[in-house]
Amino acid sequence: MPTAPSPSPRPERAVIGFFLYVTSIFTFAIYVLWAYLPNDWFEKIGITYYPHKYWSIAIAVLVLTLLIGVIVGNYLLNNLSIPPLDSISLIHDRHTRKPQDLISSETDAIPPVSDLDLSFVNQVLYSSHTK
Repeated sequence: MPTAPSPSPRPERAVIGFFLYVTSIFTFAIYVLWAYLPNDWFEKIGITYYPHKYWSIAIAVLVLTLLIGVIVGNYLLNNLSIPPLDSISLIHDRHTRKPQDLISSETDAIPPVSDLDLSFVNQVLYSSHTK
């Protein structure tokens, strides 16, 4: 049986995570410097080819728009992929396991995993008698 990849921390993941963290901080710092420093400062240090300042605002708006779009799209996709609340598939679906009748109840073995019947769950949760 093949083993599933473990989500536990490993040195390789730590190195990659640290690299991505440092790279994102560095990239954000370069972006902020480019957005706020005047063009004369860049020319004094010898940088003559850089994008127009318009793009500093356009990139920020694009990133925020994409972020909001991804969040709203994910919410809508999740709402479209679930059945309505009055659907029978919320009670029984293709993954439902019906309880097996135990032939011998003399053993103290744990019964196999199965779904509980809805009437039993309602009886336990909503019955008026108390123990």
